[in-house]
Amino acid sequence: IRDLFKFLQCRDRDAMTACGLSVAQCYSLEAIGTQEQLTLNELADSLYITPSTASRTIEELVRKELVERCQDPDDRRAVSLTLTAQGQALFKALRQHLIERQLGILEQIDPGSRRDVLMALQKLFQAVKDPACCAVPLVWMPPPTSDNVQNAEGMSVRPQRSSRRARKHTPTTR
Repeated sequence: IRDLFKFLQCRDRDAMTACGLSVAQCYSLEAIGTQEQLTLNELADSLYITPSTASRTIEELVRKELVERCQDPDDRRAVSLTLTAQGQALFKALRQHLIERQLGILEQIDPGSRRDVLMALQKLFQAVKDPACCAVPLVWMPPPTSDNVQNAEGMSVRPQRSSRRARKHTPTTR
């Protein structure tokens, strides 16, 4: 699964960046194009990113004249995101490209097995979306080095050393 995800991410990145956008910008363009209109918070939720990250991504798409922000007449705090004509054209081209690639992948699978593969992928997607799926805490403790000691919590820390200046002014007894 890990190798499949990494391979698809790298291949998607190569295809997406060919049009001069980052992967995040392409995903944002695709999300807005699919829904036709989104708020910044809806975009962030759909991409599983923070609103501030979504805002930075959208700022670039606005600068590139692919997305426009429109203030909601009913809620002055809300901003709707829509694609410009140029953004729509790029969205359609990217979508067509991705569909053709997916069809190419499915054509490599025996026609009798395609439905089973698609159902298994849907089940995998649902399992990955389950919050309990990845609720396994990372347990890691760096190995101690000669310069590090462990504190009460078991974390490796570098001992405090007094600077030369501090030692110089420290009174000494003889």
